[in-house]
Amino acid sequence: MFVRLIKLLMILVLITLPLNLKAEVLVKQCSDSDIKGKFNLIIYSNSFINDPETFIILDRVDDNIKIAPYAPDFKYRAIENLDEKEALKIANEILKSSSVSTIKCSAIYDNGNIIGYELKPIYFLWIFGVLEPVETVYKKEGNSILIFIRLNPRVERQLNSGGDSVRDN
Repeated sequence: MFVRLIKLLMILVLITLPLNLKAEVLVKQCSDSDIKGKFNLIIYSNSFINDPETFIILDRVDDNIKIAPYAPDFKYRAIENLDEKEALKIANEILKSSSVSTIKCSAIYDNGNIIGYELKPIYFLWIFGVLEPVETVYKKEGNSILIFIRLNPRVERQLNSGGDSVRDN
């Protein structure tokens, strides 16, 4: 009886789950040459050299949508009204290092329109044990897009345990 009830609940959840999810904000791969226009540049973290939480958001100025990290003010800073050339120059200065293999560019879409770009460093695998240490999720609330940021748990353990990615509990 109990097993039957659990199965029924699982089926019910699987059926109703797609009805509750809304894919309002999409993130798709792009290249630097796709980036055109005026932007507010948001630098997240960048607390130390090779800070694994560091990434950059280019928020389009000409739309009525504001992109912002869901984080305290001291965790990020913004530089306003930059053209794509200035924004990319700053992004490259911050993100490029000998530990970074490439910079990943992702376009942020809302209702089919590009509202900004996410630029993340892709590290060599031996640096943190993962290529992309910071994970981001975008959620729309009114005329704002909130960025929820999480450091990969493996990388977080490395930082908190002095560089050892495996910890005995």
